[in-house]
Amino acid sequence: MELNDYFKEKTENLSFIELKANSYIEINDYKIKDYIPLPIITDTLIDEIKAGEMDEDIKVSNLIEGIIYTLGVDPQFKYVNEYKDILFAYNSRIKEYIFHIGVKNLMEEKIDKAMICFRALLIIDKDNVEGLFNYGISLEEKAKEFFKLENKEKGDVFLKEAVKRVETILDISPEYSLAYYKLGYYYKYYGQFLKARLIWEKFMVLDKDGERKQEIREELDIIEDDSDYEEGCNLLFSGRHKEAIEKFINLKGGHDCWNLNYMIGLSYKGIGDINKAIEYFVKALELNENEVNIYNELGICLFSIGNFEEAIEIFTRGAEIDRKDYKIICNRGIAYFQLGMIEKAIEDIDKAYKINPQDEAVNRFRNELKYDA
Repeated sequence: MELNDYFKEKTENLSFIELKANSYIEINDYKIKDYIPLPIITDTLIDEIKAGEMDEDIKVSNLIEGIIYTLGVDPQFKYVNEYKDILFAYNSRIKEYIFHIGVKNLMEEKIDKAMICFRALLIIDKDNVEGLFNYGISLEEKAKEFFKLENKEKGDVFLKEAVKRVETILDISPEYSLAYYKLGYYYKYYGQFLKARLIWEKFMVLDKDGERKQEIREELDIIEDDSDYEEGCNLLFSGRHKEAIEKFINLKGGHDCWNLNYMIGLSYKGIGDINKAIEYFVKALELNENEVNIYNELGICLFSIGNFEEAIEIFTRGAEIDRKDYKIICNRGIAYFQLGMIEKAIEDIDKAYKINPQDEAVNRFRNELKYDA
């Protein structure tokens, strides 16, 4: 689902009134010409008909309501610029008015109406920080509605837009502390703990509210291990293995988690301490026997210190879990080759090649095997 599609559907709640030829409506010296269609929210029109309040004159308040609604649901509408002129002719402080209505709707939990108001405000003033922040809040509330209905796909569409809008604030007003406050929670929700920590640390410098700061201190304590783990992974993947080991080892918890032991094993492998790497891969395997990558890395380490038969055993156990993992099958083939078991080596390499004929390592070793054979 596209976000704009959700709002575009709401154009069905609009009716348009056309002025008679050569006529006009005047709002504070601004003349609305006859070619401009005048939007009115259909529900408002129906309510007035039921109440017997309709007459030949168009209520300006209904017209303004319809214009705000149109800008919010269809920003690409043909007469957007004319509608902006009408709004400012009606009220020079129209931005404050729309913002007030949006906040009122948000507080009354009329989320769709709130979103439409803030979208309209941002069409008029795209850099309106308060509008962006409150639009983000209303998008978040809409996301929560979908999550409660177990519609994660739609919920994510709205929540990701909330993140995007609040992030925009940082480019416009880097000192706006509430943006950092809210973004920390968004990043935490998406498992981006390091980003959450960094953004909240910035919030702690900028914000003056004691209760909010205490709240975030507690949140920082909660995500400390997760953010340190993520930082350790970044260090590992950037080749800074010693720093990664230090970061992982100093985590307060998580040492009984397979993935932490696996990452420590990769880090020790990166600095060439194979025995230590084996120790941690074995522990990771004890904690999770269904992760093929552990078998593969453990097998590689055993292979590298000459334990070919044990490496083959480990590769075989991993291959039984995922028969489509061409890497572990290829590595077992290389181990067979080292033991002089050429037929088994060729069988494994051919099998790996069939699964992924594009892999360079598989192709290179396959060619070497065929040549040697």
